[in-house]
This record gives sequence, C-alpha cells and structure tokens, in this order.
Amino acid sequence: MPTHGGDAVDLEAMSALERYKFLTATVVPRPIALVTTMNAEGLVNAAPFSQFIILSASPAILGIVSGRHPDGTKDTHSNILTRREYVINIVSEDMAQLTQDCAFPFRPEIGEPAHLRIATAPSRIVSVPAIADSPVAFECRLSRTENFGDTATLIAGVVVAVSCRPGLVQGHRVDHAALRPLGRIAGRAYCRTGDVITMAEACDAPFSGLARG
Repeated sequence: MPTHGGDAVDLEAMSALERYKFLTATVVPRPIALVTTMNAEGLVNAAPFSQFIILSASPAILGIVSGRHPDGTKDTHSNILTRREYVINIVSEDMAQLTQDCAFPFRPEIGEPAHLRIATAPSRIVSVPAIADSPVAFECRLSRTENFGDTATLIAGVVVAVSCRPGLVQGHRVDHAALRPLGRIAGRAYCRTGDVITMAEACDAPFSGLARG
C-alpha cells in the first residue's frame, strides 16, 4: 500500500517532553487562553494555555489542557478544582510579552497579576477577575475534567458570561482586525493573524449528491 512518502517520525523513540515539543510545533498555529484563577485565600493567578479549544457551542463549553508534572499539579488546575470557576482571556498582539511573562513558573504564593503589575477587572458573574486589557473574556464554571495518557488533563468549562472590548462585536460577528489575536507556534515563537486569505463561496450544485464530511 502506498505511503505518504516523507520522512518517518518515531514518536515512541521520543521522551514525553520531546513528543510534547514535536506535537505542539506541528499542530499550529494555536489560539492562546490566558487563564485567570483564584486560590482559596483569594490570590489571583494568570497562566497561558495554547492547548485551547471549543468543545461545544450549545451550551458554550471551552476546553484547556493542563499538563501534569513530577513537581505537582499546575496552580491554574488546582485553583479551578478549588473554586470551580475561572476566566479565559483572549490574547491580542499587544499582550504578547505579558503572556510570555506569565508563563514563568512562579511559586504558588506569587500571583502573576500583582507581581507583574497586570491590571485586572471584576467579572460579571464569577468571583475571579479578568485581565483588563484582554479583548474578550469568557467567564467559565467547571463542567468536568478528563485525564488523557500520562501527562494531560482536559479541563472543560461552561461559559456563563462574556465581556468584549467596546465596538469589537456586532451581533455574533467579530471584527478580527480589531481583535488582533495572537497565535502560538512553539517555544517563544508566536504569530499574528492579520494576513488573512478569503476564499470564494463554494457552489452547492457540484456537491449536492455527496455525503457531508
């Protein structure tokens, strides 16, 4: 049977960290969730997650993947299990350095917003604040978690409120030129989404007899 014909990549020969780096460098670009949480004492944490996905539209459920490490569960993960609510802040281009700074592994007793002087704003429903400069903030309540393999936990949250920068949204339509979302490549490499390719609308007639994909 014919194969792809390219170079074979042996995932099993890689360490867990090498597999992670390979997969996240090829599944690109990825949206970034800058997640704010709060611990039991009220300390606000902020951490970026580039394994971030829409799981459902009705109801609106967003997912982030938290890695499991030998030194314990991530602060974000622990805080979500404790409070069961959090905010997913969309990252715009002008938040690039702020987001990279939040990726530093600070000790649990250090809250990134306070330490890095990142302005926050009260949320509409949940007790956890949002990042003030984020163009879109999704307030979430924990729906469920699911472990995958040895290293990953999917955290699914129902969106209970959304706040957007004034003028960004009209109805359901978003002004992406104003949103200017930042994408993740790998390591410290990010990308902009301003170079957009718009396709012509597909004609329905030639495909009318085909099954939906």
